[in-house]
Amino acid sequence: MKKAIKVKCSLNEAWEVLSSFDSISDWASNVSHSCFLTEQEAGLETIRRIQTGNNSVTEHVTVWDKPRSIAYEIRGFPPVFKKVTNTWLITPCENGTQLSLEVEILPIRRPATPIAGLGCLIFSRINKGMLSDIKHFLEEIKPYNVLEKKISLLSTRLNELENNDA
Repeated sequence: MKKAIKVKCSLNEAWEVLSSFDSISDWASNVSHSCFLTEQEAGLETIRRIQTGNNSVTEHVTVWDKPRSIAYEIRGFPPVFKKVTNTWLITPCENGTQLSLEVEILPIRRPATPIAGLGCLIFSRINKGMLSDIKHFLEEIKPYNVLEKKISLLSTRLNELENNDA
């Protein structure tokens, strides 16, 4: 299942947030903690651990196509699933960028297909929330943080100039 949202930001700004792979907890409200499990921090085979409440899973990067796509296999679910993959697609669009998030769940055996279908519906709902979260972060929080840093830098420079005049 695939969900998409348009965001008022550049393709590179979206890529910067998604490729900061260990920082998903900075913007995804359903992730309470995230960290790297590998020394590698970018590219194929990078692994992060995410925690949602008392549950944790690992996410193993399978696609790293800068600045267009990141995919990762999510491990740590019941053995009824053979494979669970989330794929982010970043494409330019009018007035910004379109972010798409697709989940694919493969059942371990044919009888588990209805359970995988239900899993897709649940993940689709979670992914819709993640798209809303990243939109809010890119359009509201990140620009505010950048402005805050610029103001702090200007304040520091003003203080330096005032101290030099004294």
